[in-house]
Formats: sequence, C-alpha cells, structure tokens
Amino acid sequence: MNSIPLDLSYEIFSRLSTNTIARCRCVSKQWRSILCSADFTELFLTKSSARPSLLFAMRGATENEFLFYCSPQIHSQNGKASSAAYCKLKIPDDRLIFISHASGFFCFRHEPISKKDEYTAHVMFNPSTGQTVFLPKQRTAHESFLGFDPIEKVFKVMSLIADGSLYGCIHNILTLTGEMRWRKIQCSLSHYPRSEGICINGSLYYLAAGRDQAYYIVCFDVRSENFKFIQAEFYGPWARSLINYKGKLGVVSWRGHNSSGYYWGENIGVNSLPMHELRLWVLEDVVEGAWSEYSYTLPVDKFGDTYRHASDVCVIGVTATGEIVLFKQYNYTFSVFYFHPERNTIQRVEIQGFKNQATVYASVNHVDDLTLNIKPQRVQQDLLLFNMNYHQLQQDVHSKTNKFAVLSLLEDI
Repeated sequence: MNSIPLDLSYEIFSRLSTNTIARCRCVSKQWRSILCSADFTELFLTKSSARPSLLFAMRGATENEFLFYCSPQIHSQNGKASSAAYCKLKIPDDRLIFISHASGFFCFRHEPISKKDEYTAHVMFNPSTGQTVFLPKQRTAHESFLGFDPIEKVFKVMSLIADGSLYGCIHNILTLTGEMRWRKIQCSLSHYPRSEGICINGSLYYLAAGRDQAYYIVCFDVRSENFKFIQAEFYGPWARSLINYKGKLGVVSWRGHNSSGYYWGENIGVNSLPMHELRLWVLEDVVEGAWSEYSYTLPVDKFGDTYRHASDVCVIGVTATGEIVLFKQYNYTFSVFYFHPERNTIQRVEIQGFKNQATVYASVNHVDDLTLNIKPQRVQQDLLLFNMNYHQLQQDVHSKTNKFAVLSLLEDI
C-alpha cells in the first residue's frame, strides 16, 4: 500500500460496497486510517450522490423492527425493478415509530409498548452502515423532527413540548456531537404541527396551525436555531405533503395523499370524481415568503383500471432531473411512477422483492453515507439496547449491512 498514491487508494476503495469497506477497515491500522479519513468519506459520499436510489422502510413482523429495501432510481426498460434487502433495525421490546429522515439518516421514537413510562427516547439509524445510536430519554413530546446542518455537518433532533391544548412554543433540542443533552429553546409563535418535517439545505420545514387559526410553514434554521413563520394561505386538506423540489421547499396538493404524505394501506375516503390534478407550490424566497404555483394534469389511467386507484398514490419527491416521483401500494403490488411535467409523460415501474405488506415509507435520492458523528460506544451504555452479537446477525439476511456496526466496533478491540 505504501507504493500506491493516496488519491489512487481513495479511488479504488470508493468503488467498494459499505459492507466491504467495513471489513477493510479491520485489515490494518493503515487501511483503517485511510477509510476513516474525512477525505475518503467525503469522496465516497460524492460518488454515491451520483447514483441515488429509492429507499423503502417498512415495519417488520413485530412493532419493534423496521426493514429497509433499496432499488435503483432509474427507468427500467421492462417496467420492473428489483429491490434488495438493505438492512434491519430492531430493538428489544419497545415500539418503533418513524419520525423523519435527513441526509441519509433516519430518526425513530421508541416507546414502551405498555405506555406506563412517561418518558420516550429517539433512535438515530444509518441504513447504509447499520449503525444505531440511542439518544437520551426525555419526557414525552408531541412531535419530533430531524434536521441536518451541512456546514457544521451535525444532526439535531427537535421535539415540540405541547401544553394541554396541543399547542406549544417550547422545544427540546439535542445536537448529536460531544456530550448529548436535551436543552430548551423558545419560538415566538405557539403552534401545532400538521405535517411531517423535511430538511433542505440546513433548513427544517413543517406545516403548523397557530392559535390564531391561521396556517404556517415553520422554517427552522438548524445551525442558528432561529424560527421563521411563513403564512400558508394555500393550506387545505390535501396540501400537506412537503417535498424537496430542486433544492427548494415544495408543497404538494394531491387527493391521493393522506395527512402525513404517505399511504397507510387503506382508502382514505376519496370520492368517485376523477382526481388527477396535482398542484405544487414552491417557496422561491424564504425572506419574502414568495411562492410559485404549478398545476399538472396526470393521466390517471396509468395508476390502475379505475379512478379509485389514484387515491392509493402519493408523491414522495423529485429527482435531480425534475421528474416528480409518485408511489403506489395496492394489494400485493408496489409501483413507482416518474412524471415528467414538461413532457407530460409518466412511466410506471413495478418494484419487486418486498417480503411483507406493511406500511411503506418511500423516499427518493437516497445516497450511501459512511459517516455517523456519534459512535455507538460514546453513548451511555444503558442506552445501547441493540444486540451486537455477530453470529446472530450472520443468520439474518436483512441485517447483512448491520455487520458494518459490528466490524466498526471490532476496530478498537
């Protein structure tokens, strides 16, 4: 290795899978130094960003586990694409509740199934490596969101502390660096979240209702921890799904959505009229609160034989080339639709390989990231509830990339 230039070593290693990189980190101190360096992890992330994938998360056989599948984010010639078992998150006993994801990482709440404990905790999970970090417990909060600061490269979890009326202006904030502690911050407007959150370029957005009965887009700057409230005059029962539209916040109105922006596995009460209009509001200027509005008519016959099938479809994001991606879960089939607004064309790709039919959370533009700023062994030992038994992990096909966490721990032995 000494005779190979460092830049060439980076290039060679960057072509390996995350699981193989974990094994290579255990070969020698020299390899570990190369593969753990900031330069290499940044190069790996850059290369991974050039080949984004679709990522699907679904509840497993029990309430304390989630399964992850990935599929290429490309158009298939035959209209079909295979999904591969990516990894599995499982904790003992407690119930896992999906919160949100940002910059390739997922955040869950885990709560006692008995609900006797008035405290709750959060779980950070990197599906690329299988690394899991349990955050310190806090008193049960109403809603939680995950944000990422791309400048300082740190994650923050924000939980709204609501009063008896569900509205609140006090938030708990935890930064995933160094000594992790919850601290309180206050915003100027008491509000109640009405959507999932999305983080775009260091800003965390979510829809909220104020005590004044008005609706707002809440913009939380992850780095400065300042709030800004933008009045959402367009708000309606169908305009609750937030997406990243070419680096800007997009709000989608589509009658296939439920209130959380993803499909729950049942009809949500859409009437029999043809509902094929997709409306999109794009936040062009955060300071001025300026919006652009777009309206598209989608060919509903692509979604199924009847208009009812359109109610099973939700918008999950936008590709780098501007295609709006929709996801449909109906009976035993899973389909992704790529809608090109300028050409007014839509292509359906059937996703194959799922092993169960639970609620599916689908996301676009997922990239593999080798970094996790907080190593598991730096978290309090009483919070490390996940099983690191290597031989047990070997026996589970879904946890194949969880070996990354095991091998990373073996580096220090």
